Amino acid sequence: MFILPSRRTGLWPTKQTVSETVTDPLPRPEVAVVRHPIADARHVVVGYELRFGGAVDLGDPAGDAKATSALLVDAFGDIGLETLAGRHPAWITIARNFLVEIGPPPVRPDRAVLQIKAYNARADLLHIMQQLGRSGYAIALEEYDGRLTQNIEELMSLCSIVKVDVSAIPVDELPDVLRVPKLQGAMLVATEVGDHACFDRCKDLGFTYFQGEYFAQPRIFKHRSVATAGLGSLRRLSELSSGAVSFEDLERIIGSDVGLSLKLLRYVNSAFFALPRTVSSVHEALNLLGVRTVRRWATVMAISAIPDAPDELVALGLRRAHMCELLAGEGAPSEERETMFTIGLFSVADALLGASMADVLESLPFTEEIQTALLRREGPKGELLGAVIAYERGEFPTLHAADSSTSLAGAYRSALEWADSAGRAIA
Repeated sequence: MFILPSRRTGLWPTKQTVSETVTDPLPRPEVAVVRHPIADARHVVVGYELRFGGAVDLGDPAGDAKATSALLVDAFGDIGLETLAGRHPAWITIARNFLVEIGPPPVRPDRAVLQIKAYNARADLLHIMQQLGRSGYAIALEEYDGRLTQNIEELMSLCSIVKVDVSAIPVDELPDVLRVPKLQGAMLVATEVGDHACFDRCKDLGFTYFQGEYFAQPRIFKHRSVATAGLGSLRRLSELSSGAVSFEDLERIIGSDVGLSLKLLRYVNSAFFALPRTVSSVHEALNLLGVRTVRRWATVMAISAIPDAPDELVALGLRRAHMCELLAGEGAPSEERETMFTIGLFSVADALLGASMADVLESLPFTEEIQTALLRREGPKGELLGAVIAYERGEFPTLHAADSSTSLAGAYRSALEWADSAGRAIA
């Protein structure tokens, strides 16, 4: 049993208080949570929506406030907002019962956007939302579909942001759906944006922010495979991915590309590696770190150097790579773990290079097993990648990993921290 915060004082239980008031001696299950990027028209991330798995629906107006409280305490206390959202605001769906019975979540107004679903809100909720607005919280109305009642219109008037699921509304009806939010001066967020064509339409309609699968989809033009600007990167990736690359080969490949050499050395000397001395040459890096480590990070450097590669897309590749590697199991051979890292990393290569995955793989010396995993999510490795992608979408599948001690929730959490740390060093 959890002690709920007082409505009068607004106090939340600390992590210590929660643990002291739990009567069940069994350990609490891991919090299943994923973050979905919200980006502007230039594909720059402006926030992360947090979505939780399990039986608790944070957006249910009649939801259990006590269960929601426990879930948020676990998420923010055990995982931490910094891990979940980094420097960006966390977009969190909060239901009526939670706000009425408890108040705002344990997050500073400048670190959160509170989301509430469009429905016929009662006066008590509207009053609380007015207080939240005066306290500095940004409030987003989500799942707005254009159907208006007096209560919904009043609810919308208290929201500075309106989110619209553009996959659920015919394109020719969207201008009418957006009319009232535009009149009220709300910022518009398009959700479930499936591809770049949909993104372009939404941008033309006046949406400011965008969320959906388009982010990891290739922008493909007819009669063209890999974009010309990406051909040099693809050739370098092909050399680095060769199965039999030696110490001498790797030194030559990296040394022949001044930009890649400088970027790799800057990365190797960053706090991410925390080496005891400064490494001043590729040869020295190979001697100190070994062929496998240098090859892995040279490949990451080459991917991050692809022209116009969005930072969030590179970060997505890093998260998938580390998550796949962890789920391969600690007992798996190092080659197997390395293969899973490669599969996760290259799962975003089509989006980075603006071509179909089939066209990208034509130029890469991957085994049939790796190609099958990347193209069709088939075979054990492909199924593992599919589970990782399904989890990050918020589907929260069950996976029987090779190492039963590694859960999808735990692997995702570790991958978030690891990839964010690696990404800061790459930048």
